[in-house]
Amino acid sequence: MWPDKIVRQFQAVPPNPKESDFHGPYNKLLYTFFPPDSDFTVVPQYLQPSSRDSADFIVCFEIYLKNLPVFIVELKDPSAILQISTRGEADDQIRRRMGDLAGNCPLPILHAISALGTRLCFYRLDTTDLANSDILPLPIARHPTRVNDYAPAARWEYDVMEERGEANLRTVIQEVIEGCTALASNA
Repeated sequence: MWPDKIVRQFQAVPPNPKESDFHGPYNKLLYTFFPPDSDFTVVPQYLQPSSRDSADFIVCFEIYLKNLPVFIVELKDPSAILQISTRGEADDQIRRRMGDLAGNCPLPILHAISALGTRLCFYRLDTTDLANSDILPLPIARHPTRVNDYAPAARWEYDVMEERGEANLRTVIQEVIEGCTALASNA
């Protein structure tokens, strides 16, 4: 179970929340695992969308180990889960960000999370052979003439405030921390 200080932050999110209501809770959660007195830095990023059709900014927490990216958490409004297009934007955005940072990631796996409110989709990319590695889960191609769900809501199957979601997030964070610890001992 999450510590009370994290639970209280998520419980403080108002009904009908917007993305910015989750900045504090995720900030608290990430700083719990990646404290400021460590070699990790949690860097909030406010990125412009690549599409002119989108007016919102992409809010991302990037975790760095000595100025090298090791983990990404991208936040979107919880209502993004309701439409194919907004889920698709979230999926495309996290994949682009992973592509931007993967070449500088010192770990063999770059982990990333797309968070739609408390709903999480976990991504991973093998950085040891970027030319031949796929970002998982694999993308679903958009059909050129038919409506198809290329970013199914079921991909955001984990909830950070439920036991299963917490366990999966802890596992990923532990893998990141252990990978960074191994790097330090090999240096």
